[in-house]
Amino acid sequence: MTRLIAKFKTQIQCCVVRAALLVLASVLTMPLTAAAADGQLSLVALQYREGHREAAIARRDEFMRRMRGGLAVITSADRSQPNLYERFTPDTENKDFVFLTGIYDSHPPGDVLVLNPDGDEFREVLYTDLAADEARRLSGIEHVFPRSRFLEHISSALTDYRNLRITQLRFKEVASDFARGWGNDEKLLYVNYPRFSNLSEPANPRLEFVARLREATGELVLQDAGDLLDPMRMIMDDFAMKNLRRAIEITGLGLQEGMRLARPGLRTLQIMHSVRYVYQLHGAPVGFTVVSPASNLNEALKWETTAEEEAARTGDALILPGTLVHFDTGAAMNHYAADIQRTVPADGRFTQEQRRIYEVVLDVQKTVIAAVRPGVTWDDLQALAMQRLRDAGGWDESYTYGIGHFIGMEVHEHGDYTAPLQPGMVIAIEQGAVVDGTRVAFEDDILVTRDGYDWLSRFIPIEIEEVEALRREQAVNRPEIFLEALP
Repeated sequence: MTRLIAKFKTQIQCCVVRAALLVLASVLTMPLTAAAADGQLSLVALQYREGHREAAIARRDEFMRRMRGGLAVITSADRSQPNLYERFTPDTENKDFVFLTGIYDSHPPGDVLVLNPDGDEFREVLYTDLAADEARRLSGIEHVFPRSRFLEHISSALTDYRNLRITQLRFKEVASDFARGWGNDEKLLYVNYPRFSNLSEPANPRLEFVARLREATGELVLQDAGDLLDPMRMIMDDFAMKNLRRAIEITGLGLQEGMRLARPGLRTLQIMHSVRYVYQLHGAPVGFTVVSPASNLNEALKWETTAEEEAARTGDALILPGTLVHFDTGAAMNHYAADIQRTVPADGRFTQEQRRIYEVVLDVQKTVIAAVRPGVTWDDLQALAMQRLRDAGGWDESYTYGIGHFIGMEVHEHGDYTAPLQPGMVIAIEQGAVVDGTRVAFEDDILVTRDGYDWLSRFIPIEIEEVEALRREQAVNRPEIFLEALP
């Protein structure tokens, strides 16, 4: 019996490793961009930005209400230290700036927002190289100065307010009001630091001003602005929900087209491009798209040619008869990104064994979703999923990731994963299992409501009958027409 258990665990480990390698290979092809291809921006995205100015005004008011006095300096960033905790995210801290200003296009070295809740006149000041009238129109911020004046104003503000002469108060109005906000004792400064740092990289140039301020005064007390921003970003306001719902709707259209299309003879990258096309047709940048084989994961990998092997390892595997195909994808709208997974049969119908595994994993998914409500913790949901998979026959051994994450301006949004869920949060619930080389996995986007949950991605087929019915539909895209056009 001990040998059988050991053999079983070895087989599971083999399946998990292979599944991870296939997903990793596909991740290498993911376009990590928050803007449309080639810097282009769709009319739809611009239309969905309507209301951001008003949302940003309300967000700044709320942020200053949460501050314990002092100043906040929120800088935009074209690129800061890579978010290597999971994967590279090129503009993580920039989204703090977008969240509070409604300004999406900030070129290096980046714009600066200063918030001064205890100030008199200059409570909100924007430093940017945008035309001042345009910056005011986008952000609702009255006081706009060239980016080059930021250090000038902040340097003068280091002087204790009580030491400012009447002349300085008259001719250095902005700096004097900043000094008023800072007061005469400790100078509290909130800065949007990187959420995840890579200390092996060179120092972050975006934060050089912080080191200079430290050298200039012994009264500086630093606070991570993320401590205030993350709880705000975790709760979706109307503007956020409008954009996120649109991203989920577009994801549903693209994903269903990919589910219709996935069949033997095509390659995963061809399916991936078809999904992306639908996203872009609807004006949504691609948050990410991963399409990978989900069958025979316990068998040795075999290819007819070296080129076939190289393509498969970089995310372009051939879809074989009788196999399952796994999708993990999400469109984005103005940074708000969906995150959804589905598993489909390449032949259009599940085999009896595939159906058995699928039904169990789907039951776990629905059970966990049904448990979502205010007051529940991530640990509660994780434990529930693990127990249900364990009861299925030790399937939890192959479930090697967490039950989910917040979604918002990041696909994996920043937030407090130790606190209970609250109304207004949107979370992704994801789980799956690898059984005898067959992988089935799901992920759905869920809004936490006052009395439970709203399954936002439920319109995307997930029940076996729904998936097989979708597979019988004709895909709109006909890749074979183009593929047959060239030898």
